[in-house]
Amino acid sequence: MLKDIQKKLLLKYPLIWNTKFVPMLVVGILFHVLYFGIGYLNGSINFTGKYYNESEISAVMLGILIAVLIVIIWLVNYFKNNSLKSFYKKSKNALFYEWFQIFVICFLLVSFFIPYSIGKQLHERSYFSKTEATQRCKTIALADLFIDGYFAQTEVDSTKSILKDTVIDGEYQYTKLSYKDSMLFQGKKYAQYSLINRRTYDFSLISREEDSLNVLEVKNWLINNQQEKVKELMDDYLKIVNEHKLKTNLKTNKWFKEVYNYPNFSNFSYIKPYFEEYEAEKSYSSYEVVTAVPQYGNQNKYSNYFVQQDILKSSYDTISKAHTNVFLEFEAFLAYLCGALGLSLLLFSFKVTTGKSWLIAVVCVGVLNILFGIFTLFVSSSTTYFYLVLITFGIMKIYFASIYLQRKGIGLSRIVLNILLWSFPFMIPIVYGLIMDYYKSFEYSIEYGYNSPEYDWLQENFVNMLTINFIFCVVILFFMSRIIRNWKGIAEE
Repeated sequence: MLKDIQKKLLLKYPLIWNTKFVPMLVVGILFHVLYFGIGYLNGSINFTGKYYNESEISAVMLGILIAVLIVIIWLVNYFKNNSLKSFYKKSKNALFYEWFQIFVICFLLVSFFIPYSIGKQLHERSYFSKTEATQRCKTIALADLFIDGYFAQTEVDSTKSILKDTVIDGEYQYTKLSYKDSMLFQGKKYAQYSLINRRTYDFSLISREEDSLNVLEVKNWLINNQQEKVKELMDDYLKIVNEHKLKTNLKTNKWFKEVYNYPNFSNFSYIKPYFEEYEAEKSYSSYEVVTAVPQYGNQNKYSNYFVQQDILKSSYDTISKAHTNVFLEFEAFLAYLCGALGLSLLLFSFKVTTGKSWLIAVVCVGVLNILFGIFTLFVSSSTTYFYLVLITFGIMKIYFASIYLQRKGIGLSRIVLNILLWSFPFMIPIVYGLIMDYYKSFEYSIEYGYNSPEYDWLQENFVNMLTINFIFCVVILFFMSRIIRNWKGIAEE
């Protein structure tokens, strides 16, 4: 069927036939479907945590290999026929359409990770609905208060000498603040290392405001001695632990007895948030275990009780992020667009010039970068390199314009055209970066202690600049493709 389609395209749409756009479009879509399936399979969560899933790295490397092989096969067939070397009549915008088809093909080949990540995230979401996942995350987070949750920072002790961070003679002077060893809750004083001052694990499904309200609710249980509420929380938590067949020697009554110490809640035992056998082997996951005692220097010791809270938090953190993260960040999508743009320009420049001039241009770019780098080292200015790039780009643009307008001979314009096509997408980012560097004045930072508002604005709008730059490149290519079509008619000498 594809052969029949290609024959019809050859007769009616030779440009689409020449680029092999239709078969490559089919290959690209199948490539995406394949990686959506691979991503969905790799989205399985290992709740036991006995091994770490490294299949994503292998999938990415395999995808790159497949993409490279597809590109090679495509280019062999695409470069067989060069309509610019034949006497086919070409419309004014034919070269732009050709570039656009190359761009679409390149985008399909470089963006295979998009369907992979979507498939993976969909599988991670499929374990529990958002409502159920939120409730489970709430239970796991609150249970951390009675396992090994970290302690909140107390208020600064104003009775001791405290200096704020200051700038003296152009140098920052730092001081260590002192904090109180107690905190107030509901008008009563509690020790810094009491259950009342503990915090919970942050899941993205639970907002900070909601998390604070949840913690406040549990602390009210404690000060009001609502033991049944605490035991109910522990029961719900252990049901989740047992459901996933995680290791623990906790039972609700034993756990409650170890940690519940009404009314001060300061004399309690720590529960190990990991299983020692797995901890020794380091074979369960890459999740870093952070314990409360070494972190804050508390003298309480761990009991002989343990639960694999580290694995549970890691697994549900993945589910939580799957529900809250967007399927595709705009910045990531823009990065794929820019990558496809760069690859398409490399192939397009090869198509509109010659292989010899293309290779010479590659060598010239390498030599110029080396020379610019050496000169920049001598002058000891990081921006010198970028100014040299802008000057060189300007000279090459003037040279190519003179060849195009005078039409006396093509000269070195093939080599220059290659470099211009590769370089112009970088011009706006380079100028933008130089402007940012100008406003990032060290003197300003020293005098006021922060960056200039102009620099902050430029930094905040960096992604917007890249978006505008991409649109600008497409528009410039539209007009440049017309110039290249006319430039091809210039005689060799």
